[in-house]
Amino acid sequence: MVKSTNQPTEFTDNTHRSLKRLVVVDAWFRRSRDNPSRYTLHADISFNIERLSGGSASAVTFKVAVKQCEVVFIRPLDGFSVDRSSVRRQKPMGRQNIEQKKQKKASAGFHSKLGLSRRPTLEAGAEADVGVSSEHSVDSKQSKSFYNEQFTRSREGHDAWTVNGEELGGHLTGPVFDVEAEPRLTLIDIREEARRQRDEAHQLTPVTRIEIRCLREDIDIHDVKLKDEARAESFFTKPGSKERMQIARGVLREALIAEGLSVGQLLDDPYAEMTICDATIPILDQSS
Repeated sequence: MVKSTNQPTEFTDNTHRSLKRLVVVDAWFRRSRDNPSRYTLHADISFNIERLSGGSASAVTFKVAVKQCEVVFIRPLDGFSVDRSSVRRQKPMGRQNIEQKKQKKASAGFHSKLGLSRRPTLEAGAEADVGVSSEHSVDSKQSKSFYNEQFTRSREGHDAWTVNGEELGGHLTGPVFDVEAEPRLTLIDIREEARRQRDEAHQLTPVTRIEIRCLREDIDIHDVKLKDEARAESFFTKPGSKERMQIARGVLREALIAEGLSVGQLLDDPYAEMTICDATIPILDQSS
């Protein structure tokens, strides 16, 4: 719950923490006109390539992009449930093109010759070919997300979706969801009426969160350069790429901590987890 300074309906913006513009989340709920207890979540999530330098204390500048990540939805601990049938899921693979061919050849034969004995003489030589073939083809078309979207569960059991940019050059770029056509899920307000009225009287607005999580190996750090351009040429021709990468990872870790985001031991663990964006979404009708 979040207490607004004025009225609950004025608390409408996402509280957004992110590593600059690496990922931007704009999400809102749309209340059902037929059933006021149902709220459908729409999420516009967009990725960019960000540039980091680490300030005057760092010797390098570099670019950061996301190769793949997990979009985690965190609902209130109580008072709301998720309509399981509303959760956005990837459709199973449909029937694909199938071709089956069978061929069988047999080579066998004989000639019959009549001699003086009037008994037939068998001579091998004539060939008889027997062939059997069959073909079966089924065509199907199926829409597929460029980002290989898959429904999953976070380590805590929250509803989540994984996306990756493998088919688009290796990086997540631009929006990954169709915000209008593909809502994430629907929440059901199961609070008792007395509690709901009490929350409204105290100007308490229930909230949810979306976190964007990834591992160190899911982050692409590239174009690492020295700030001192005069040394740049020799810098990249001599050994030390691992050291430069460690410096960049240290800068990335400090940048995440400065934004109040969680991050593991990026320097030592290739599977260290980090949260690159944390957005808070009030459960209010924000449809136009």
